[in-house]
Amino acid sequence: MSTPLSAKKIKNNLNSLRIGSEILVFDAVDSTNDLAKQYLEKDAAEGLVLIAESQTSGRGRMGRSWVSLPGVGLYLSVILKPQIQPRRVPQLTLLAGLATTLAINEFTRKKARLKWPNDILLNGKKLCGILCETHSTQNGKAGVIVGIGINVNHTITDFPDDLKSSATSLMIETGNPVDRLALVRALIGHLDQQYDAYLGNGEQTVIEKWLENSDMVGKKITVTQGKSATRGTALGLDSHGRLLMRSEKGEELAFDSGEVTLHSSAPA
Repeated sequence: MSTPLSAKKIKNNLNSLRIGSEILVFDAVDSTNDLAKQYLEKDAAEGLVLIAESQTSGRGRMGRSWVSLPGVGLYLSVILKPQIQPRRVPQLTLLAGLATTLAINEFTRKKARLKWPNDILLNGKKLCGILCETHSTQNGKAGVIVGIGINVNHTITDFPDDLKSSATSLMIETGNPVDRLALVRALIGHLDQQYDAYLGNGEQTVIEKWLENSDMVGKKITVTQGKSATRGTALGLDSHGRLLMRSEKGEELAFDSGEVTLHSSAPA
């Protein structure tokens, strides 16, 4: 197992405006997002970062579980309190994905790429997932919790059989273990920079940089929403961060949510 993370070491020479203003590290929690909700109820300050060495009930979108073994990954949640309209909250998922990709790419030659709305892929396999959740406290205050899980030093045997063909880690792809302390410090720094730019300049710069770090445009995709599946070609993102697609019927569609499947060739 790698050296345990510590808040003191993470904060050492960490220059950030908001995110990382306070950092708490735990050995094991149910879920860092659930823990963040408890801290929101206590009126925690914006920028609080909660990190767990392991999670017993880590989860991703659609209620899926997230493999959170001790000492090998990064599992954290950040509390944000942006003064934005609810419809703009999904943009924070794009922001978090962008910041996480920029951090990861400091540690790998082969660049990680973004898949809308919340996945980061390396060599076509899932390396990281992001889960943004809004939470309103009992006293009427609200916040956004950004949960991030990165597979850092997992080996292939660490993944369940049903994920071994689709999931990966930085160590698997690079052939070398990655310093989790250096990675989490880079992650907090990029999150802080991108969040500050978002608050100051709006979403357009985030969307443009997101597209620069994604290979989706022009790819054949399927977007699944519940029992509905739509096939077509990814065109990019609109000014709100919605996924644009030209369907097989020739219609231009915009999706604000959904599960995306990438196809190496045209769907059968």
